[in-house]
Amino acid sequence: SEAAPRAYDSHALMAAATAPAAAQVFGQFADAGPAAEGEGAVFMLAGSGAFRTGVSTRFNISRISDFGLQLGIDRVSGESFFGGGFDLRLMLLEGNAGLPLSLSLDASVGGLDSGDVRRFLFGFGVLASAAIETASGRPIEPYASFIVDLEQIDGVSPPASGDGCYTCSRERGETETGAEFRAGAKVPLTADTQVLLELGLDGEA
Repeated sequence: SEAAPRAYDSHALMAAATAPAAAQVFGQFADAGPAAEGEGAVFMLAGSGAFRTGVSTRFNISRISDFGLQLGIDRVSGESFFGGGFDLRLMLLEGNAGLPLSLSLDASVGGLDSGDVRRFLFGFGVLASAAIETASGRPIEPYASFIVDLEQIDGVSPPASGDGCYTCSRERGETETGAEFRAGAKVPLTADTQVLLELGLDGEA
């Protein structure tokens, strides 16, 4: 028999990431299906020259849609930024017993600020996930997404000694376009707690 939807799910999240913050600002941290009633999470990501930590939450809108909020710190190439973001998700295909694959679209907007530099982030992507039943009866859910993101940097001019920092080589006021692939898995620990492992890879145009 199917378990009743939980009013609020808690997540513990850890991930390895090599990409700068993009769609959903700090990371995906979710499968393709909308949150049943609500989800909350604490996340931490680490990668090549990058570290992120913060909190996120998702709220249900309807059977096929939800929205998420993220708030955290992003440290990349020696610069620290604080901020958050909002994303809206719409499910296109709902998994079932015959085809346990869900697909959804996601659009996001966010901002990060270091005090001297501000980063404005916009993203649009496709998310996919599937449920794999385990002996415990709680499914493991691998997921993946492909994201197209835009980033605009504003603020004071970089210092002359800023070689190698994340924003020093970026033109102020110009918008850069990139693409990102994310893959991960949601692993249940208890009926109300899951761990998510996530990897992000990006490329810029």
